[in-house]
Amino acid sequence: MNFVFDLDGTTVFHAQRMHDEIKEGLLALERQGGQLYFATARPLRDTLPVLPECFWHHPIIGCNGAMFSQNKSVVNAHCFDPMQITTVLNWLDNHEIAYLFDGHWQYAISDKPHHFHQHVAELGIPPGCNQTLRHEPIVKLLVLEDQHHDQVKHMCEQTLSHFEVYHHNGHHCFDLVPERSNKLTALLDLGLNMQQTVCFGNDFNDIAMLEAARQAYVVGEQITPNCDYIQLKQETVASTLINLAKELKHDGQL
Repeated sequence: MNFVFDLDGTTVFHAQRMHDEIKEGLLALERQGGQLYFATARPLRDTLPVLPECFWHHPIIGCNGAMFSQNKSVVNAHCFDPMQITTVLNWLDNHEIAYLFDGHWQYAISDKPHHFHQHVAELGIPPGCNQTLRHEPIVKLLVLEDQHHDQVKHMCEQTLSHFEVYHHNGHHCFDLVPERSNKLTALLDLGLNMQQTVCFGNDFNDIAMLEAARQAYVVGEQITPNCDYIQLKQETVASTLINLAKELKHDGQL
């Protein structure tokens, strides 16, 4: 049985390292034969600091499906057309809109400051040179001022051939990633049978995989997928994992 876990708001809270009780619940699932996958909006660089080291070699879908990593290395990533994304970055600079963009490992920030820049730097890696990194593959663009959403989206529709937009609940920002970049598509590209897959999520970027899963678990009340699902609170995630591990041990399946 496959188990797919979103991070922030599902198994990781307040941008802190995963709690030990949740880690132990995941390990219990794995000991009973569960295959663990992680799927997050974070790039690999920002995922490792909040994920216990025992999971660093597991399959990790990052950047909302635009990046796939395993064994602490990026294996594959969807990237924007270089000329098109550079045009978008220049436009954001001219309009003084704060942003952050991710390459395979390094990242760069806008000249306009934003408190999120400092949060990312505190994870351990300082930003690279914006003008240099914009000429390397860009996997995700995080626009940090949600009030400019309509304006930015309109500009991107005129400039980028294809893209997807993902909003972050409660954070007043949104991601732009290349087309076909979502968690469900990434899981299918890995060959997962979704009828043999249990998914945990909490945000709009999790809905597609939750609706396709054999069993869906939703943490919190931010989303209502169009499928049967079990709703959890932050406090009940760890005990749910332990109970699932017991079911696997007893029945061999869920």
